[in-house]
Amino acid sequence: MNLSQKPALTRKEEVTRVGNKFWRFKNVSEDEAELYLYGVISESSWWDDEVTPKRFIEDLKALGDIKKLKVRINSRGGDVFAGQAIHSILKTHKAEIIVYIDGLAASIASVIAMAGDTVIMPRNAMMMVHNPWTIGVGNANEFRELADVLDKIRESLIAAYEEKSGLDREKIIQLLDEETWLTAEEAVEYGLADQVDTETQVAASIKGPDILFINGMEFNLSKFKKRPIIESKAGVTAGFNNMVTQKRAQLAQSRQPAANKEDEKMEIKTVEELKQHFPDLVAQVENAAREEGAKNERQRIKAIDEISKTISPALVAKAKYEEPMTAEQLAFEALKADAAKGSQYLAALNEDKKESGVDGVTANPHVLGGKEEERQKTAQALAEFINQRRKK
Repeated sequence: MNLSQKPALTRKEEVTRVGNKFWRFKNVSEDEAELYLYGVISESSWWDDEVTPKRFIEDLKALGDIKKLKVRINSRGGDVFAGQAIHSILKTHKAEIIVYIDGLAASIASVIAMAGDTVIMPRNAMMMVHNPWTIGVGNANEFRELADVLDKIRESLIAAYEEKSGLDREKIIQLLDEETWLTAEEAVEYGLADQVDTETQVAASIKGPDILFINGMEFNLSKFKKRPIIESKAGVTAGFNNMVTQKRAQLAQSRQPAANKEDEKMEIKTVEELKQHFPDLVAQVENAAREEGAKNERQRIKAIDEISKTISPALVAKAKYEEPMTAEQLAFEALKADAAKGSQYLAALNEDKKESGVDGVTANPHVLGGKEEERQKTAQALAEFINQRRKK
């Protein structure tokens, strides 16, 4: 794809471009329509193109207030900008989007498929994902800029696959880096598709190592770094189902547990052996444990915050970080601390009374029954004595 700035199109060029549409809309009923994306996704790039996307949107609006849109795809891909635009347009449409892979959804065509609320693939259909690539002309600075653009495009692809499948980012990157061909079962397993259609059979065959025929469409696979495993007999057409059968067998074999040379029953004795034989399983368990631990820790801190208003900040900090405890344990420690303070206060008060000699003073009816001024002087003297003791 050419990422350079292009001059504005003439009216003749606009008419030619939208006249050679690679899409076809069809009303099925008042509430339902179909979109066919067969062949290359745009013969020319949608980079800096406002005419073609606008025409696509207009054709979609012309279908009326539909409730369901079936998108049928049989494409090896094409222009990444066209694919991204179509994906966004379909994702924001209010109708239910059901995608059918009528043979092949490769490259940017697989991204368009991610717009489906439901993605259905016949058993012998295929999906292929890979990193964006291009050709370019320019100096070193221009190529560095082009590489940055490709990285940004890849991020948008990752986001589309991630939103649909729920796969980890690292796994999606691995699939893209390896230019991965997926059977219907594999696509469903990864979450890139939702259903395997066991009733429909795709009419498919291959010729030589590169030419693939699916549902009347011819695809040249020579442009891809990797191609699906294809068995060819001296250039004679071989069954596409052979390729799917092999992929299915590889998937089943990969699911089998590892066995030793004597084909004996495996016995795991240590954690290290478990990690060695089942690294993915151990990683999943560890990740789940970390997520659960983090969730529990957040709940613990939240519970402490809810009761911390009447508790000493020092005790709250201790409960959170220094000597971690639950909110219940913190409440109990706070009660003990308050009880200890009360005991200390009573002990100090008793000691003050003894030292002041108040306990040895007998009741004087003249004082108790005397003037209010005399009673206030006695109380003030006692208070001053206690305050002096506390200041020591």
